[in-house]
Amino acid sequence: MKFKAEIVLLVLTITLYIAGAYCYSYEAPQEERLPYNLSYPYREYAIPLVVVASVLMLIAAVLYSKRK
Repeated sequence: MKFKAEIVLLVLTITLYIAGAYCYSYEAPQEERLPYNLSYPYREYAIPLVVVASVLMLIAAVLYSKRK
């Protein structure tokens, strides 16, 4: 397989995007109305996950363009 590293990076990127979307949209179960910070407990992890995924996608694109 010629582009194994790029494929692994892209699969990892997709996984991180999915995890970021889940963390951003997860709403904690609640019985009464909680403050915004407690309603979405994992939202603070979403942006770093998406940033890391974007950097990995950029690295994969650069590696792919250098091999061609």
